[in-house]
Amino acid sequence: MSIHAVLGGTGGTGSAVLRCLLSSQIPDLTINVLVRTKSKLLKAIPKLESISSAIVNIFEAPITNEDALQACVSGASTIYLCIGTNNATRNNDIAVTTATRLLAALEYSRKVHGPEYKVPVILFNRSMGLNSDIKFLPADFVKRFTQWAMWCLFEDLLKAAELYAKAEGHGLLTFITADPPAMMAANGTEATGYKLIQRGKAAPTLNYADFGRAMVELGQRREEFGGKIVGVSATGAVRLEVLVNLQRLLLGLKTRLMPF
Repeated sequence: MSIHAVLGGTGGTGSAVLRCLLSSQIPDLTINVLVRTKSKLLKAIPKLESISSAIVNIFEAPITNEDALQACVSGASTIYLCIGTNNATRNNDIAVTTATRLLAALEYSRKVHGPEYKVPVILFNRSMGLNSDIKFLPADFVKRFTQWAMWCLFEDLLKAAELYAKAEGHGLLTFITADPPAMMAANGTEATGYKLIQRGKAAPTLNYADFGRAMVELGQRREEFGGKIVGVSATGAVRLEVLVNLQRLLLGLKTRLMPF
C-alpha cells in the first residue's frame, strides 16, 4: 500500500496534486487529505470519495489539530505541503506553523514505530523568487523586485525550509523543495506541459495543473531529487491572470512600505 498525504487540498496546488494522484497509475494508492472544510473540497472535486482508483480519507481539521494531523501522515511515503498563502502580510507564519506541527507529528510517529518507521519524502512548495540558480524570462529584475516586495511571505518560507532541512539531517524525512514561478489558473484543470530544472532560465508563469503534476513526479523520483531544490518551468501555454497577481504584488508592496 502506498500512502500519499496532502496537507491542504482546497487551494490551487492541493487540488492540482489531488487530481494528478487520482489519475495516476500508482498501485494500491491511499490518499489522505487534511482540509479545514470538507464541503469546499468536495465542491472542487465532487467525485473524490467515490473514485475507484484509490482509497481516499478526508480529515477535516486545521493543521493545529494534532490527532487529525498524526492520523493523516501516519505511514505516508509522500507528503505534499499545500497549506499556504500568496498574500504577503506582516507576521505571516503559515509555513513555519505547518512545519512545526508536521515535524512534531513525524517525531511522534518515529517514536511509536521505532525501527519500523518509514522515512517519508516531503514536497515543499516554495517559490522561484527565492532560487538564485534560475533566472526568469524575459527580465530578472522582476524577480528581484518580487523578492523585495514579498519579503514577509518569503521570510516565512525560508524559515520553514530551515526546519525541514534540519529534520532531514536527523533522518526524520527526505526533503524536496519545488520552486514554481508566478502561478496561474488556480481553478484550471488543463495541464499544458512543464519541465524540471535546477539551473538556467525559466518561464515566468506556470499553470497550477502543471505544478501539481510536477509535485507528484518529484515525489516519485525521490531517490534522484531528495535533498535538492528543483524549479518547475512551463513548456506550454499558460493562461495569464495579470490582475490577480498584480493585486498580490501591490499588497506585498503596501506591507513592505507600511511602518511597523
